[in-house]
Amino acid sequence: MRRKINETGLLVVVELGAEWPGLLQADASARRVVTQAEGETPVEFAERVATSLDGLFGRGIKLSKVALACNERLDTVADSARRRLCGLALGAMAPRKAGKLYLAASARSSGRLRHALSGLARGLSEEWTSAGLEVSVEFGEESRSSVTAAPAPAPSARVA
Repeated sequence: MRRKINETGLLVVVELGAEWPGLLQADASARRVVTQAEGETPVEFAERVATSLDGLFGRGIKLSKVALACNERLDTVADSARRRLCGLALGAMAPRKAGKLYLAASARSSGRLRHALSGLARGLSEEWTSAGLEVSVEFGEESRSSVTAAPAPAPSARVA
């Protein structure tokens, strides 16, 4: 079976202890998930993902979206590894002049993590916008629903 030449790929990269990103109702036709192994340092993880970027998707599938699910780690090693991983992922999408990178974390994330990821997203966005790429940051579902919704109506059954 031949693949269509314009299929798109979604790569989800999950740091150890991070929550699954809730923003992934993406329309990608091919999806891959790479998770950090127990005992694997952030640098080793970033290198493993970087070296596998070219081989994750088959021919004809263009990497179009990358979601990095981040844990609460906030040291220079983790920051540097995230920055490198994001730069390489964006670089892989740049030749097509289209793509989006999501930095994702839990809705319960600390203020320090929110600040760090927002700063990283802002810097990457400034660097890669001219290549037609987008970078955004998402902090789980709870952060988007700060207004209390009205309760759903009770289900009703029809009897014929």
